[in-house]
Amino acid sequence: MEPIRIQVRKVIRAKKWKILRLLSRVEDFQQFLPHIRECRVLEKKTKAAVTYWQAEIEGIPLSWIEEDTFDFANFTIHFKLIKGDLESLEGKWTIKDHPDGGSEVVVDAAIRIGIPVIEQIIGDTLQLKFTHNFEQILSGMSEMLSMKRYKNIHSRAISDIKGFGIIAHPYNLQHLIRFFKHHKPDFKLPSQDFLVQMFALTPPYRFFDIKEFRSKTGKKTHGYFIMCPIIPDMLHVDAEKVLQKVIESCKVAEDLGVGICALGGFASIAGESFGRKLTSKVNVPMTTGNTLTVALTLEGIYKAARLMNIDLESARVAIIGGAGDIGGACARILSEQVSEITITGRSEKNLMDAERILSYYGRARIKTSHDNNQVLRGADIVIAAASVSSSIIDFSNFKPGAVICDVGYPKNISYTACDRKDIFIFSGGITALPTEIDLGYDTGLPSPNVLYGCFAEAIVLDLEERYENFSWGRGSITKEKVEYILGLARKHGFDLAPFFWGNNLVKDEEVVAISKSREGQRV
Repeated sequence: MEPIRIQVRKVIRAKKWKILRLLSRVEDFQQFLPHIRECRVLEKKTKAAVTYWQAEIEGIPLSWIEEDTFDFANFTIHFKLIKGDLESLEGKWTIKDHPDGGSEVVVDAAIRIGIPVIEQIIGDTLQLKFTHNFEQILSGMSEMLSMKRYKNIHSRAISDIKGFGIIAHPYNLQHLIRFFKHHKPDFKLPSQDFLVQMFALTPPYRFFDIKEFRSKTGKKTHGYFIMCPIIPDMLHVDAEKVLQKVIESCKVAEDLGVGICALGGFASIAGESFGRKLTSKVNVPMTTGNTLTVALTLEGIYKAARLMNIDLESARVAIIGGAGDIGGACARILSEQVSEITITGRSEKNLMDAERILSYYGRARIKTSHDNNQVLRGADIVIAAASVSSSIIDFSNFKPGAVICDVGYPKNISYTACDRKDIFIFSGGITALPTEIDLGYDTGLPSPNVLYGCFAEAIVLDLEERYENFSWGRGSITKEKVEYILGLARKHGFDLAPFFWGNNLVKDEEVVAISKSREGQRV
């Protein structure tokens, strides 16, 4: 009977000699494979070693002695069974340079169990199990090298880490369908359940390379757009599965050697919900990007209020989703400048906690509500910061002359049809870029010259080589951090984006005209 043949390959972000050194240290293999009970060197030669292995695979005890021959010049290790429970085991490890950087490791093996009939019946099952074992070895080595690399992240003399990763996902089912049609215009839509389940089965992957990004200062960097195959409703259905997707997305970024990752959209919500659980399994620094998003949101509010002739000191503000990270930070900072703030949310406990914290800030009167539409009626300024997949407000409830900043993801309010001429709605939390950027598909942004603040924060931090979990943990955004990241962003040419109402650019004079129209109605 033909032997069971195995071939496994993996690209590892490390130099060939580092991988070869790990592969030659067979005594360390136990940390890569939990079912290996013992692994030791019996005899060491100049370019070879005799090793003893004892393992338990699916409850089956297995032991053998093999000879490993090292061809250091060609980055190859040959292994061959001398004796043991297996009839034969022979193969080689080969390490080659990979064109995209790093090294490609390939293991080829041929195995004979030697038990007639049984080997033939369960050969396919055994092939899968042995393949999985080799995959675990390579994944374990990749993780170990990644840990060492990120441990030395601030030692620039020895670190090869650079660039940024943007982890993102479609913001709803229709966006997912547009994504598929972008690649296949004649795409025939299957059932919704089938489409969602197939997407959920897909592992995260490197979707698009941003080969060069240039700062206003002249400094250049690069990055990667990484697809995290989730849609928002999955977070409510199976939060643990979403967490695993985010972890796997970060592992893709680690394999690419980036210095920092932006968790976009609902990936950042998973990051906030599973903070320590996530950081314990990921080596690359991460940021939700919420600090720069808050900075851009407030800058947009200040500008819009000025154009709409709204006096901030006497203004009443409603923040939809005010107990969340972005809404809460906006509330804390605005509480020093406005007359009244009403925050809304679904959880009574979260609202009570947020109200208690806000009571220590500023001069604004603080109120809470579960009724989004009711709070709109008296608000001069509305910040929609809730991350929901569909609109949760009625446009008829907005006060004439109100400024509405849609900073949620997805942006529902600013993209919903509205015939009100006496209010001003704009997409908040987005930045104008020093370099036009193409992420490879429709991201829901109105122009390639603008980008979500959460994504931009990672680029700014990368340009500054500040590889840290900058925006991390709910409630950690301070006025000082907002001013700091805004200063860094401006240094590199990231400015407040022009006003967009949906896909339509709104010029400053048009905003002033809305204000005058509202004032005319009052007379």
